[in-house]
Amino acid sequence: MTTDDPNFAPYPGRYEVARIKGIPPNEDPVLLDITGEADVQERIDKIREIVERGPIPDGGLSWNHESRVVTVRLVAAVDGTSPEVERLKEEVLAEAEEFTVEFQEDLTVEFQSVAYSRQELLDLADHIFFSVAPGRQIAGGWSTSENRVEVLIGEGDDETQTLIEALDDKRIVIQIVPPGPWEVL
Repeated sequence: MTTDDPNFAPYPGRYEVARIKGIPPNEDPVLLDITGEADVQERIDKIREIVERGPIPDGGLSWNHESRVVTVRLVAAVDGTSPEVERLKEEVLAEAEEFTVEFQEDLTVEFQSVAYSRQELLDLADHIFFSVAPGRQIAGGWSTSENRVEVLIGEGDDETQTLIEALDDKRIVIQIVPPGPWEVL
């Protein structure tokens, strides 16, 4: 099998493995794994699919590779009071357990209740960053961990205060930053 996908390459060490086992080398391309976390990322992607197709609006996922914790944010109480949330949690935890059994590595999942859905905040970020007048020093994006849209505004702009007032929304966190060599929108 050959592929033109740059994310695939021949299995490294295939000739040594084949020589030791006394078999022909496997020439099929395998997924490149620069970080060493391709298996974990594949499982996280499966967890994301479970959450996205679930009945509860999702507030985003994050992965902490140091603690090996996947945080699943849901726009619902995660305290055991909702049967729908509990079913979703069971399905996610089963996926994580399957990884633990298959790879003999822990994959911890934590659930967090948040106020806003991922889609709501992504839509808000798109609205903010694509409707600001060209030439303004503004940047930012959706913050999964904050469950808000973070907006960075360059200080010293004549219209900074007007922009701050226009962005008065509990879903937005504003940070004033020193002017710099920003790429202008």
